Parts: sequence; C-alpha cells; structure tokens
Amino acid sequence: MLLRERAELALADLAAGPSWRPMLFVGLFALVMFLPGFFSLPPIDRDETRFAQASRQMVESGDYIDIRLGEGTRYKKPVGIYWLQSAAVQLVGVSHDREIWVYRLPSLVMAVAAVLLTYLIALSLAGAQPALLAALLLAVCFVLGGEARLAKTDATLLATILAAQLVLARLHMRGAEALRGGWPWLFWAAMGVSMLIKGPIGPMVVGLTLLALIVIRRGVSWLAPLRWGWGIALFLLIVLPWYVAITVKSGDAFWAEALGRDLIGKIGEGQESHGAPFGSYALAVWLTFWPASILLPFGLWYGWRARREAAVLFCLAWIIPSWLVFEITATKLIHYVLPLYPALAILSARGWLARSEEGFGRVYTVFLAVFLLLALVLVAAPLVFALQYGRGPGLIWALGLAISLLGIGWVWGAMRGGDRLAPVLGFGALSLGLSISLFGHLARLDHIWPSNALAGLEVKADGMCDAPQVLSVGYEEPSLLLLSPRMPLFRGAEVAAEVAAAAPCALVFVRADQRASFEAASARPFEVIGEVKGFALGGADNVDVAAYLFR
Repeated sequence: MLLRERAELALADLAAGPSWRPMLFVGLFALVMFLPGFFSLPPIDRDETRFAQASRQMVESGDYIDIRLGEGTRYKKPVGIYWLQSAAVQLVGVSHDREIWVYRLPSLVMAVAAVLLTYLIALSLAGAQPALLAALLLAVCFVLGGEARLAKTDATLLATILAAQLVLARLHMRGAEALRGGWPWLFWAAMGVSMLIKGPIGPMVVGLTLLALIVIRRGVSWLAPLRWGWGIALFLLIVLPWYVAITVKSGDAFWAEALGRDLIGKIGEGQESHGAPFGSYALAVWLTFWPASILLPFGLWYGWRARREAAVLFCLAWIIPSWLVFEITATKLIHYVLPLYPALAILSARGWLARSEEGFGRVYTVFLAVFLLLALVLVAAPLVFALQYGRGPGLIWALGLAISLLGIGWVWGAMRGGDRLAPVLGFGALSLGLSISLFGHLARLDHIWPSNALAGLEVKADGMCDAPQVLSVGYEEPSLLLLSPRMPLFRGAEVAAEVAAAAPCALVFVRADQRASFEAASARPFEVIGEVKGFALGGADNVDVAAYLFR
C-alpha cells in the first residue's frame, strides 16, 4: 500500500512538472516495454524479412529508387521504409546487414516517437494527467509492442499520422494562434512522409478526421491556418520525385502491384487468408489493445457521456470514420487499426480519471478479474507451444511469469483502491511480463527458426569448397535470403540440378517432398552435409530440408 501511494504521488508530481520531465519518463518507459526480444528474436517470416531483405539489396546495389526482393521486385509498398532501414544499415555498418535487429531500428524509434506524440496530443486535448496516462497506455498495448519489434511499416506510419494529428488537435482546440511558426509545415511534411511509407493510408486517416471535424464544426474557415497552398506544394515536393522516378523505371508495374493488387485488392477480398467479417476489429480490440483495454470501458462510457466536448469530438472524429472503413475492408490484420489506438488511449485515460470516486460495481469487477487472468493465459501460451517441441520452462519464461503476477497484484490493488495514475505501472508489468515470456522464450526455440539452421549449413559448406552457388528447392522463406551470406536462388528440382551440375561448387537445400525428383535429375555426385527439421512460421507448416553439396 505504501509503495503504491508513493508511486501515485510520484506520477502526479511528474505530470504536474515541466513537459520535458513526463516526456523523458514516457520515452524511457516505452523503451523498457519494447526492448525484450528486440535483439534476440530471429527474423520472422514473411513480411518482416521481405522488407529487410529488400532494404539489404538496396544498400548492396546502391539503387535507392527501385525496390528489389531476390530476383524480382517488391512493389507492394512505397520506398519510405526501405530508405529508413537502409539508413539504419549505413549507420550501424554494412557488416551487420544480415542481422535483423538493424532493420528493426526505425520501428523501435518510431514506436517511441508515437508514444511521445500521443502525450503531446493528449496534453493539447485533456491536460497533464490524462496525457501522461494516455501515453503510457499506448506504450503497453500489445499490438504496438509487436510492431516496435518488427521491421515493417506500421510503427513508422503511426508516427507520421500522429505528427499530423497533433497539428490538427492544436488547431481544433486553440485556433490559429496554436499554429504560429512551423506547425503547418509539420502537418504537410508528416502527410508527405506518410505517403512515402504506406501510400494513402495515412492521408486517409487524417483526411477522414478532417472531414468529420468539418461536419461537426459546420465549415472550413477554421482550417485556413494550415496554409493549404504552400502546404500542398510541400507535400508534392516530398512525394512526387520518387513516385515519378519509379514510374519511369518500372512503367506501370509499380502501380499495378501497389495500387491494383495490394491496396484495391485488399478492399474487395480477404487476401492471404486474412478475410474477416464486419465487426472483427471491435471484438479483437479487447486483446490487441490489452492490457490498456482494461480501461477501455471507461473510455467508451466517457466518449458517450462527454460527446459534446471539443476534445472528445476530436477523438470521435479520429476513430469512427476510419474504423468503419477498416471494418468494411475485406482484408483484416490486427495492426490495421493501430493508427486509431492513440485516440482510444486518450478517451480511456480521460474516462478513468473522470470516473466516480465511489468505485465501480460488480460487473466491472468481474471484467477486471477476467482481464487480469488473461495475463496468465497469454504468458502460458508460449510455454505450451514450447512443450510441443520438447522445451520446458526456462529462467526467461519464469521471469516473465513473475513480473506478470506482480502486475496482476498491483493492478488489482491500485484499481480497487481508487488510485488514479498508479494502475498504469501495473499495466506496464503485465505488458513487460508477456513480452519477456513470449518474445524471449520463443527466441530459444530453434525448431521454429529453420532458416537459422540452414544458414549455419551454408557457413559449413563455405569451409568445404570455395564460394558455393546456393539454391533452394521447395523452401522459399524470405528469411533464408536475409540470413544467407550470398543470395540463394529459388528453383524447381530439375533446374536446380542442372545449375548444380554446371557450378564448380554448389549447395542445394531440398525439401523432403522434392528429394526424389532432385536426386533423379542430378548428373553429378553429391553428399548430404546436413538435414534441418522444423516448423516454418511463414507457411505455418512442418519442414524437412536436406543440404546437398556438389564439389
């Protein structure tokens, strides 16, 4: 009890101090939440390694216009994330270009930036204590923690959207005087960078917020401080050069892939088995926003009760139109609605702080108990998965469990005791415990990282003959491209046998169901130098791959 009281007073004092102090705390808090597993977790197939490998090839080729993956192109997303990941490689050193954590650095930095921007937005909308609480709620939420550890676009996209929403929030709450100086340029620069990161998704979220606010405020004159003429010129100056350059280089190939198959295709039908019915995000948010979702009922209550307040109207304009678009879209992935979670965090923080001091009733008590017990279920999940492959609990998993139990006790006591800010430290313990048990424990399971073992066999082959030509038959996970010292060629059994016969030295990885065809087509003696059995996360199937060496 005494420890909680001190934590409550410390957080209240922190929120009341100069803004740099809570921002420093928020940034460090977010880093603690995001770092477990960041360095140790192997490349996760398939999207993460596609982004990383394309960035690696960009650095190797020196071509920062085209986007190549293996022997083909990767035109699903614009170039922005590849530039950031390439810059990370150059910063750390090209000798580390096969280490996945290097490509994750932009996601980590931008996830922390998103938490800080959430603090600033909430500060403009709701004041110091809600701002601190909202930022910490976003930092603990499950889906942002995942994106901070993945070399993908979504954490960076979130940061660009929040930079623009910060400008809008200031304008909505305080008018033209809040946009003196460079604020309008931040808005348009953020929109331009967002367009280079993930195409129209960022401008869509911000644009729908704008449209909703225009309807609410019944006019557009309040938007004049955004300096539309010069602002659009800045936006185009950021966006057009690369889009023009890639069009010249690829013809219509980029637009056919990025706009036709990727964007429009996802709207009409669920791609790659990711279809789900309308309302799926509304159900999933209780898990993907967890443990911040423990306060979500207060956010929903407050959003309805105070729906005429200017700050709440801003959050509702941010959430509702884009949420409906994402629900209508056929393809659904849990991170698609991440750009709306900061607004949920702000409403949840404001609702919790505005609750009745009389406590809460039996229904919410049951809800709280269930959602705290969910922590144990989530922590147990990686252990159950590991036991299937003969790996029992280790010290890392036990540490995650201990932190989760501490978080459960802290949250229960703090919330039942009526603490205002201290519960979020318990949420942090729940998030940290899950991260350690999930990401730390899974990193130890060699069975689910077959590409790691295959890359080790490639190193072994390097010691047996000089610079072998590497091919793979039936196993085409992008992580193999990233982890290999030289890029493997993915070929069919007969073609791979022909290439191996002609090469002075060749290493061929062959999946079990292709071995008979490959051996029958081989016109040259070989030796099997190793075999890898495991579970490929990308294809969600068991794999059995043998390594054939020709020399």
